[in-house]
Amino acid sequence: MIDHPASNLFILTGAPGSGKTAIFARLRDELWCVDEPAREVLAEERASGGSGTWDKNPSLFVHLLLQRSIENHQMALGSGQKALFDRGIPDCVVYAALAGTDPTPSLTAVDVYRYSPHVLFIEPWSDIYTTDDERVMSFDETLPFSETLKAVYMRSGYTPVDVPRGSVDDRAGFVRKMIADLS
Repeated sequence: MIDHPASNLFILTGAPGSGKTAIFARLRDELWCVDEPAREVLAEERASGGSGTWDKNPSLFVHLLLQRSIENHQMALGSGQKALFDRGIPDCVVYAALAGTDPTPSLTAVDVYRYSPHVLFIEPWSDIYTTDDERVMSFDETLPFSETLKAVYMRSGYTPVDVPRGSVDDRAGFVRKMIADLS
């Protein structure tokens, strides 16, 4: 058993298009799954005509992303339930760096809002990679993103646990088992 207040807060992260959403779909009936805040923020900003999108105002987007990530963390921590997050606050550090904005607010939040020390990490996988309206990064761009993301988590005191490639069911089973073992 992990001995800190966030021991029931788990992160599944990795480069865009690495298969997180498919894994979440398999686990949603078993765990409280906290959706990726970037997609939520983008959808809300586009629906309202706001400028907090990556293509219009990346600095505002990163700010909104961090706010939503903190809200999600506080909500899950306050519930006392086991939760699986599609990305965590350390991801905001990477987005800030990509946007060329000050990462200090994200770095400060990383120290304040903690999760289980083991982070489930998915490496980029070209066989399953696709783009969509919100995922515009090319596969080649996901590789340095992934390296930077893993480095940020490690510098933030987290231990990445690589989710092996395989079928969605196998990957979801691995995540399920790791969460059970770490709880």
